[in-house]
Amino acid sequence: MSGNQFVAGSEDAASDAIAGVLKAIFTVLLVLVALPLVVPVLAGRIAGDGIATRTRFWLVWRWHWLANTIGITLVTALVGTEIVLVTVWVQSGQAHAYFSGVDWRTDLAPTLVPWMLLNLVAGVLLLPVAWSIRRRRIADRVRSRRILDVVRQEKIETARKRAADSNVARSIGVLLDRNTGRITGTTRSAVTVPLHLDEGRSAFGVTSRVTVRTLADRFYDARRVRDWVDPTGTYLVLPGTSSALRALIIAESGSGKSVLITGLVLCALEYGWPVFVIDAKGDPADAADLVAVAESYGRTAVAGGTWDFFNGTAEQVTAKLMRLMPAPDGANQHYLNEIRGVLQAVQDRTPIRSVTELRERLTDPGPHARDQYDLSMVNKVIDRDGTTAGERALQSLLVALRPLERWIGPDGWSYDAPRANVTIVPLSPVDDAQARLGDLLLLDLRNFLASRLERRDKSPVVVIVDEFPQLVTGAQDPGDTAGSLFETARSAGVGLVLATQSPAGLSNEEVRRRRALTSGAALIFGRSKDPEEIVKYAGTVMRMEAAGRASGDELGSARAQHSFVIPPQDVREAADGAFWIVQGGAIAPFRALPNRTITFQQTPAYKTAGAAVDPVDVDAAGVDIDTGEIWNEDPDAELTR
Repeated sequence: MSGNQFVAGSEDAASDAIAGVLKAIFTVLLVLVALPLVVPVLAGRIAGDGIATRTRFWLVWRWHWLANTIGITLVTALVGTEIVLVTVWVQSGQAHAYFSGVDWRTDLAPTLVPWMLLNLVAGVLLLPVAWSIRRRRIADRVRSRRILDVVRQEKIETARKRAADSNVARSIGVLLDRNTGRITGTTRSAVTVPLHLDEGRSAFGVTSRVTVRTLADRFYDARRVRDWVDPTGTYLVLPGTSSALRALIIAESGSGKSVLITGLVLCALEYGWPVFVIDAKGDPADAADLVAVAESYGRTAVAGGTWDFFNGTAEQVTAKLMRLMPAPDGANQHYLNEIRGVLQAVQDRTPIRSVTELRERLTDPGPHARDQYDLSMVNKVIDRDGTTAGERALQSLLVALRPLERWIGPDGWSYDAPRANVTIVPLSPVDDAQARLGDLLLLDLRNFLASRLERRDKSPVVVIVDEFPQLVTGAQDPGDTAGSLFETARSAGVGLVLATQSPAGLSNEEVRRRRALTSGAALIFGRSKDPEEIVKYAGTVMRMEAAGRASGDELGSARAQHSFVIPPQDVREAADGAFWIVQGGAIAPFRALPNRTITFQQTPAYKTAGAAVDPVDVDAAGVDIDTGEIWNEDPDAELTR
């Protein structure tokens, strides 16, 4: 062998040795870098998509970003340190000497295994990051409806919505049982209504947003509900003008409708608007609670009291008195015309203002009749006993007015003359007299709207009627009444909120129900057993619906079809305090803010000062101080802006 061949062979051997050393070092570094990823990858493989059907999977906690940051930082620092140590080891020549030895393969395992175990265990720190990445990937697949199992796709969507509602509940300090949707209490830091925002606006709810939003979700141009949602899209606010405050609330009993209505009342009081609340549930405790809460904010409130039945013009007073008479059936039309004519005859100069004045005018009509013809009509004798038409009309009217005497009086309130910042009228429709009183209050409301239009009065005022259909009696239809009130209220500058438990309660006829539901008022609805008729007003969306195999493990053919934007099942399963608002082609799911709770043992001065007792008093560990019960939610959760 020549000298040149020997030198070339030596150089090849050295190059092969260096290449082997570099390959071994690269392999070691690759193993060290890859080992921290083993744990999160395995965890994701084991969990699969099934874990995404759980509500807890989609919950986002305030500490999650901190856990992600700490995990990435520590793992990066560990791997970086290892890379630096290996680099120094190579540069010092110790790596070449190590791999040049005969027993390096035997000695490598004891040296490398501790570092490998350390990197493997460090992978636990990346689990929160892997959790976040996996959620976003599943969210993107759900949005594009690429989950192989169609049933699982629906379950994941439901879990995301429940997580959004649960996240909002936690942020405002409401303790929610995720299994039943029942509100179990509030924390000491609970955000109560009204929530004061910039520009003098007051919020009564917080919108529910999906907790994990994909890039496509962020770029989606969604229409915001006008008047009712603040510019940030975070809060449900009372419209800035009373004329824009028109809403139809539909939610079953126990869904949080009363809490929502109280929130609307308190926000209106913050704006300085007079408020009238007609509550057809008839529970005096609810009225007392609302009075106490209003007084705790320094407002005046009156529950019950008397109503000035005889307020208004002569035509309006006549209309209310005639409403007390039986509905026309043909046989009684002559007597109804007689009563109406007599009432018109004795109110030529001024309207009747009390029951006493009614009695005086019908028995002595001379000073109040326009001419001899009207006077003879009232004094016409209609039987052998000498009874006049006025006396017969008086007898019929007094019989109808007698059951209402305890609720009416000349010194009572009226829509034009409230006696406090908020006037609450609790009525029980099971009592015929109170049901008739409620119907008269609605008739007087229509008269009030007409009077404001006539005198061009746009001063703000709000009227809220809970369980509205129960107060519409006789030949009237709740759907027609609601439609006409909503159509007139905006022009009259009156804020109007009507509440009922179901669409069926609005009317027995579909056309009349549709008139109420499409009157231009915002539609606010919560939990309902028959939501199909409600959700259709939220609109539909074109979705690709896939057909799958019976096993559900593979998608088959697909076709695009219209589906409800708000699935009816979501409304059936809605949690307490969860609502949707639909207005102007836009939709916003939201959660109503809780109300302040007042103890009735407090003195009036103490209540006026605004003192209150929180529903649940918990310590830093989440333990109820009074009962010792442990809450599973974060006791320090609060709304951050």
